[in-house]
Amino acid sequence: MEKKSMGILYQIICAAFCVIVVISNIISAKMVQVPFMDGFIIPAGLITYPLTFLLSDFVTEIYDAKKAKLMVYIALGMNLLGFAIIQVTLLLPAATESEQMAFQAIMGLSGLRIFSSLISYLVAQIADIQIYAWIKKWTGPRFLWLRNNASTCISQIIDTVMIDIIYLYWGLGMEMKHVWPIMLFSFTYKIFFSVANTPFFYLLIYLAECDWQMPKWIKREPTEIVT
Repeated sequence: MEKKSMGILYQIICAAFCVIVVISNIISAKMVQVPFMDGFIIPAGLITYPLTFLLSDFVTEIYDAKKAKLMVYIALGMNLLGFAIIQVTLLLPAATESEQMAFQAIMGLSGLRIFSSLISYLVAQIADIQIYAWIKKWTGPRFLWLRNNASTCISQIIDTVMIDIIYLYWGLGMEMKHVWPIMLFSFTYKIFFSVANTPFFYLLIYLAECDWQMPKWIKREPTEIVT
């Protein structure tokens, strides 16, 4: 792929990564009933958040760990900006009290929730990128499936344990006997997501490494105008 196209691709992936991270935190306010498991609910953000590890692994593979970490830091900044905008919006006078209460219930994020979300995100993402880079250094271009899934498995343990311990156990005061099933389900889902997306990850890498060329009729040099 041409250098200019690679730069554009990185910008697109970085933008998608930021959107997924920010939206995943916001939609986590909604708790989703897990099918076939009565009374077991998970935050909606858990469904979309694993996509971020797929994208960070992709950037580490195609570009390097430095660019992947930059993407993580940018998304962290966008998260902080998004939370700040939400907090300012909450301070604005609403048309009715019921509207304010509804908005507060959905968008009112506690400081603990923001802290647990951001700290687990940052530590897990950096760990994922670093582990991926280490495995790639040892294996070279081989074993793409290994570095993709191994880095995700280890980083997801960190992410799951940190956010559930900080937010559910310390913050909400839930007993560990109730926290463990949530942690186990979250980790199992994230690992299943990673393994199931391995063929798609191979496809993304293949497409990114293809020698894409613009059609000749697009690349034609402009005709010189003689005056």
